[in-house]
Order: sequence, then structure tokens, then C-alpha cells
Amino acid sequence: MKKKYDFNYSPKTKPFPHQVEAIEYITKRVNVPLFDEQGLGKTKIVIEALCNNMEQGIIDGALIICKKTLIENWKDEIETHSHLKYIVLRGSDNEKGLKFMGYSHFYVINYESVIGEVERLKMFLKIRKMAIVLDESHKIKTPNTKTTKAILELKNLTKKRIIISGTPIANKPLDLWAQFYFLDDGNLLGNDYKEFKKIYSINLKDDNLPEQKENFNNLRKIILSNSIRRLKKDVLELPEKIYIDKYVQIDGQQKRIYDQLKKELYIEITNINGEKVIDESDELLKKILRLSQIASNPFLIDKAYNETPAKFPLLDTLIENIIEQKEKVIVWSCFVDNIRILYKRYKKFGSLMLYGDIPIEKRNEIVKQFRNNGESMVLIANPAAAREGLTLTSANNAIYLDRNFNLVDYLQSQDRIHRISQTKECKIYKLIAKNTIDEYIDEIIYKKHRLAEYVQGDVGGIEIKQYMTKEEILNILGGPINA
Repeated sequence: MKKKYDFNYSPKTKPFPHQVEAIEYITKRVNVPLFDEQGLGKTKIVIEALCNNMEQGIIDGALIICKKTLIENWKDEIETHSHLKYIVLRGSDNEKGLKFMGYSHFYVINYESVIGEVERLKMFLKIRKMAIVLDESHKIKTPNTKTTKAILELKNLTKKRIIISGTPIANKPLDLWAQFYFLDDGNLLGNDYKEFKKIYSINLKDDNLPEQKENFNNLRKIILSNSIRRLKKDVLELPEKIYIDKYVQIDGQQKRIYDQLKKELYIEITNINGEKVIDESDELLKKILRLSQIASNPFLIDKAYNETPAKFPLLDTLIENIIEQKEKVIVWSCFVDNIRILYKRYKKFGSLMLYGDIPIEKRNEIVKQFRNNGESMVLIANPAAAREGLTLTSANNAIYLDRNFNLVDYLQSQDRIHRISQTKECKIYKLIAKNTIDEYIDEIIYKKHRLAEYVQGDVGGIEIKQYMTKEEILNILGGPINA
């Protein structure tokens, strides 16, 4: 085994000025939330800060916990930015056991694997001075999941804790609690999630609006004074990001299928008691999102549908115009069947596709091909599977064929193209079917984003309401329809 002073802890790559500030911030602190916006090189920042702490003797190494799809990214980043070794904790039980005994500076494991390895990880952390890094820390936003519980068991066995997320408020301010509880045992946001929830849940009634605003203002102050967050527009000279909404009108068979489901949902919701009728885990929400499927492509739920969906001709035109400019494009869809259909539709443009069931090795090949192959001009991808850890700046156009209510899906996916190394103006297109659930999804995402921006300190204004009330849903559904 090499002695500590035999290792080269110096960085391989020179940091940007904004990265120097963050590296110093993390090096000096024990528990650190790094909330820089996507595309500012958070991985490079953390690797260099950890190397500093290793050289100082504060830690022996770091356990990096990330999503399975980001393991390759961490391997690449460690090789690119440091001279130190890494070990990926995966394989058979015996293989992982040997890896725990191997000496390295960085140990990389995915979130789901922590559940089965929690006891071995505890023993490992007891015998070595380690930091733990949670990449995309909003992954543990729900306190009662097995993954979150397993990770919280490790927190007090470390010398340093770092959480990384460009979207710490993935959908609502409640997402912050578990991330900070991992970080500081409840010092900032309390050690009781139920109490935190009472204060920072959105109250749909406006009778205590001033109190809600004051609560969120206090939360904003806590987050701002105890984390580091910079926006791309403030620290980088990136090309402009332009948002373009494109509207279509559904008709024919597509409209008849949509109206029929609207009618069924209207009746179902009318018979529900209460103001707040939907939350993010609700079965009814899944039914409402079926309207989004129909607005995108009715074939997704009705295999008898045999017309061309209203958005497809518009998508054809946009893609053809982009390729005429010799530019690449990513088409985002929440629905895997759509991705497969569009992959075939755009084969003449060297189309590629990415979604959750594609194996990691194949996924890496696809990303490499899209980046480097001049014949592969179109990537069709699912935001839930490809929103994180990918640099896709070979494209400067992103088109959202459809969306769900998930804020982090939308924000992180668009920033695959708008980040360090992008040299062209970026265009973000949203295809919206008029008088459909598309318009309401657009409004909800906007409101969620504004509240998240406020609490994170990105903007000065605040908008509270970001959920669906019964009255609003019935209004969106447009009342009963004569079939």
C-alpha cells in the first residue's frame, strides 16, 4: 500500500474561476450542500475539494453514492480531473467483498445497492476516515423509502458529508428535509419530518397566505446562508437559451378519444369530496396523465388509433428545419412507446433512442455516437432516464413532445445541451396541444419552478399555489361533453 505522501493529489485540469470559489468553500467545511445549477461542473468541484482534504489528512477517501446511470460519468470525471484511483462497488457478493478490501481513494456505488450493502458499508466507514458524497441528492427526498433509510444509517460514520444537486427542490420545498437531515442531523431543518411538513406544505386555501409566504421566506434564508448555489447566467458566458412554444389543435379521432376520457374523468372528479383531490402519488393523477398521452399520441393507449397525431407533422417540420441548419436535436418524450415510434420515424436522420430499459453499456455507446457521429442528428429520449449526468452539447436544440408534472425532469433534461462546452445558441421547444391538459401541465411546472427558484434564492418573487384543486381540474376538463 502506498503511503499518503506518495500520491499525487494535484488536479489534472484547471478549474474555471467559479469552480475555484466552490472548491475552497467545500475544502474548508465539514458538511456542504452544493446546489450549483446544472452545467457548472459540480463533479469537478467536488473531486478537487476531496483531493485537497485527502492531502490534508482530513479524510482517507470518499464514498460516492450516485444513480446507476451516473457511475460511468463519475469514473470518467475522476480519471479526467484527478490522478487518484477509484473502485466501483458492484458485481457478485464475493467481488464486492474483495473491492471493499482493496485500497482506493474513491469508492463509487449506486443508490439502490446501498440497501443490500448497508452493514458492510458501516464496517468499512468505521475503519477508514471517509467522506460521503450524495450525487443528485434529491434522490433521497422521500424520508420513508428504503434507500433513504439505508443512507441515513451511514451519515454519522463519516468525517465529511457533501450533497450535490442542481435541483434540490425536485418538485416541492418538502424535498429539502431528508437531504439536510443526512447532512447535519436536523441542525438546520429539524429532526422531525412531520413537523417540517406542517410548516412547509402548500395550503391550498388562501386564508393564511401571508403566513405561508413568511414560512417560505424563512426557509429561503436558511438555504441561502448554508449552501453554495450559482446560476449559469451569473458565472458563465454561455450562449443564450431561447424558449419557443409551438401550438397545435387536436381534431378527428384524436379529439374524440381525448373528449371521451375528459368526460369520464369529469364525472369521477365531480363525485370526489374535498378541495385537494390529487397528490403526486395519487391513482387519479395517473389517469389525468393519460390525457397527456392522448394529446401526444393516442396510439399509446388505443392501439386502434390509425391517424397521424396532431403534433407529429409539426415535429417533422421542426426537425427538418433544424437539420437543414446542420444542427442536432434531442426530442424528449415521457412515454417509451413514443420513443420507439419516433426512432423509426426519423431513421433517415440517423436517429438514436435512450430510455430506462436500455443497458448501461449500450447507453454509453449511444451517447458517444450522438456526440461524435455526424450522421446521427436526432436523439429521442425519456427525461426520467437521460436527464442527469449527460453532456449532449453536440446538440443545441431540444423539443418536448410531451411532459408530465415533474419539475426536475424538465429542468435537468433541457440543460443536457446548455452547459459548459456549448458554443451555440440553444433553443427549447415545447409542443402544446391547445385546450388540453398540456396547457395546465405548462402552468403547474411554471409555478413549481417559481417557488423552487424563490426558496433556492434564484429570484426575488414568490408564487405559492402549485397544486391542482378540484375546481381547477374541472375547469381544465371543460365540463361534461356530449359524446
